[in-house]
Parts: sequence; C-alpha cells; structure tokens
Amino acid sequence: MLRTYPVSKPSSAPATGKLFYEFLMQNIKRPAAANHEIWLSGVTDQLKHPDKFAFRGDIPTGKSLEVISIAGNPVSSPYVFTGKEDCVLVSDLSDQAKEELGISQQAPLKDKVFNSNFKPYDQLPELTRISNELAVLSVAKSISSFLAGVKGKANYSEKDVFGFLVAGLEDLSSSEMMHLLHGNHIAWATLAYIRGQGKVSGNISSEFHGQNPTDFYIKDLGTVLPTIFFALASLGSDPMFFYTKLDVEIWGAREAAEYMRQFMPEILGAKEVSGYMRQLIPASVKG
Repeated sequence: MLRTYPVSKPSSAPATGKLFYEFLMQNIKRPAAANHEIWLSGVTDQLKHPDKFAFRGDIPTGKSLEVISIAGNPVSSPYVFTGKEDCVLVSDLSDQAKEELGISQQAPLKDKVFNSNFKPYDQLPELTRISNELAVLSVAKSISSFLAGVKGKANYSEKDVFGFLVAGLEDLSSSEMMHLLHGNHIAWATLAYIRGQGKVSGNISSEFHGQNPTDFYIKDLGTVLPTIFFALASLGSDPMFFYTKLDVEIWGAREAAEYMRQFMPEILGAKEVSGYMRQLIPASVKG
C-alpha cells in the first residue's frame, strides 16, 4: 500500500502509521527549517528599517571595524572579521562603529548587529542544522516508541498517530507529551554531550522529571511543536486549529502553525477541513 502525503485525513488501516513514520524521517528538513526561515524572514524585514533596528546582516568577513569585543569577549581594535564569529552585539561596538553603521546610541545593548546564521538553512553550520533536525527526528522516534513500544500496537495506523498528537496537545503534561518531550531531551542531551566533549553539566546532569522549572519544559515544547504541526498538516489537519487550543503561551508557536499550513492538502483549506476534524477530535479538545 502506497501513501502520498499530505492526505485528506488519517487512515485507520493497519501499519499506515509506519508509512507516515517513513515520511517524517525522509522529510526532517521541512519542519527543521521552519523556525529558521521564520526568523530569517523577520530579520530580513529589519534590514529594511536600519533606523529602527540594529541588525545589519551576516558577519562582514574581511571588513575592519572598531569594536570593543566580540560576543562580549575583548579583542584588539580595529578588528578584521574572519567569518568565524558567531555574532556581534551592540555592546561590542565602539561609538565610532555605531556611527559608521548608523546604529542609534539608544539601541538595546543585547541586540545583535551581525549574526552568522543570517543565511539560507542549507548554508548553516553543520551542527546548527543537526540540532534543528534532531528535534524532528526525536518526534518521529517518540511516536513509534509510544504506539509500538508502550502501547504494543506494532501495526499502528495514521489515525493512531493523529490521536497520539492530539492527546499530547490536549494535555501538555500527559504521558503522550512527556514521551515526546523526553525523546527530544535525549536528542538534545546527546548533542550537548558531544559539543561539550564528554562533559556532563547543567541541564545534561539534571534528571528530566522533577528537577527542572516549568520554563524548561515549555522551551522543549516549543522545540517539538513545529514538527507536530507539520505532522498534523500532512495528515490533513489545520495546525492553526490546534495552536488555538494550547493553554500556554509559547514563543513562535503561532508563526510555526501558520507556516505549516502550506503542507496541508491543496484541496483542503482551513474552512473545508474543519468539518471532518470535528468528527475526529475528542469532545474535550473541541471546546
């Protein structure tokens, strides 16, 4: 049985969930790139208003500028950019550099003037891309782990996947959502361990359950939401419908939901999809 995504609605046929799992695995770059492309669009707009924003684009490799520091680390001035810098803050600039770049003396000191991530997703540093893609990978793995492993339904369906995601969004402290967040945390901790050259510290050493503040889990939720919205859109559901059901404010969630609408079936817009969605979604989620 072949399935081409997006579909108009999730199927209850056995093992269709495995087909959807393969689809997610083969398309991890789509949701992984979402947050970056949303951010890139926003800062590109900032470049159009240099009088209002301090942002001036990518690291100006080869350019000489009078700076005090780079990302807070003191350097000799004038400084010639090598292209290896991560970012330059307003606080890094001398008054002369601010004047040269046309940046207001009242600009917030923590605002970024140059950012090495100001480039298309495929041109980002490898570890940056891997970090984004691991979050997507973790969602696909968590789905199969919960449905096939915890629930013992080896031949889970697309409808099972849909129900799993809806249950997680309906109750953000549910076993479904905790499974998703823990899967994401393991992926993040592994990457942080590698980047730290085997050092175990900070959030890596903290037990995931019970030792972290609410904000810790909310940030992890924000990391997996783009993939959840992408999955729902690919199963024919409007991500914005589910965004409105979130009972906590999460930075970038609305933008991610709107972005993922492009991956819905072309024959089904938000209005057309709402009818059958209300038949599929549990009454407790409908509101």
